[in-house]
Amino acid sequence: MSESADTAWRYLVHGVGVAVHAQDPAVMRAMELRLRGFALEPNGGPELSLEFTADGAGCGGVLEPPSGGSRPVYDTPHGSLYYFPDSDTLFGELGGVRLRCEASRGVALIHGSALVGRRLYLATHPLATISLMELLERRGLFSLHAACMAERDGRGVVLAGASGAGKSTLALALARAGMRFLSDDVVFLSRRPEAPIVTALGFADALGVSEFAAERFSELRPSLQEPPADGFPKRLRRIEELFGTHAARTCTPQALIFPEVASDQRSQIAPLEPGSALLRLVPDVLLTEPAATQAHLQTIAALLDQVSCYVLRSGSDLERATELVRGVL
Repeated sequence: MSESADTAWRYLVHGVGVAVHAQDPAVMRAMELRLRGFALEPNGGPELSLEFTADGAGCGGVLEPPSGGSRPVYDTPHGSLYYFPDSDTLFGELGGVRLRCEASRGVALIHGSALVGRRLYLATHPLATISLMELLERRGLFSLHAACMAERDGRGVVLAGASGAGKSTLALALARAGMRFLSDDVVFLSRRPEAPIVTALGFADALGVSEFAAERFSELRPSLQEPPADGFPKRLRRIEELFGTHAARTCTPQALIFPEVASDQRSQIAPLEPGSALLRLVPDVLLTEPAATQAHLQTIAALLDQVSCYVLRSGSDLERATELVRGVL
């Protein structure tokens, strides 16, 4: 892979061609680390395109807000994103980096004054992730803010919840115990007409290694020798580097677990009503184009019909927490 002044790399993400364009090698390196698990398609004709630009790179005025009314669909301390129904466009700014995701065209444009430090992180992580979620939704791949692990026979468990709930730590513990890794933050759901079963499709992104996680897992401690990249909250490592195992592509979910950190208690698991699980999952669905949003919600509902739901109060006894998760499968 060359790092030329004008670079485009093409990936096949669960059957959908995705091209990444950028003139900055740092952007391409960051995206390659995230998408390394997907096959490169150098001669393919991509359906979707992520295009990163910076001031002075010929961006012009393409990242001006669309015309017409809008409504907020994503709010963070760094900024907000809005949906413009007249043009089917997701637009907004996080920390000085703008996004214009034109879903009907299959194109996401991401632009900042200089994509370095914190702006590089915002461009290649939250904004790139949101773009992929929105674009892939239109092709029948519906995102879920969750980790996902699977046994060797394909039975899977989805670990859902807000940031800080303990999804990544639990996923690492399960990977260490021998389960197959699909994702630690975003998984995609697919439901084909000829096969009503909901399938989980992995998005084996680079893992964010925190000091807390490194204290719990000896395999992660060498990662602490280097600080996180400038502007990045955590050190990023691939699952292959940490545990010497390759990520799985798909599984059939049989359990949906919401972990909650309870470090001062013994790990406990309890059933959860599907209706309560739905209320926890719906806020992560971007309410954009009505038909796509409805299909997204219907797929989540089908998942809940398929799985058993639980809340896991995960204590400091990670080995027991791991046994509880595997026990429900």
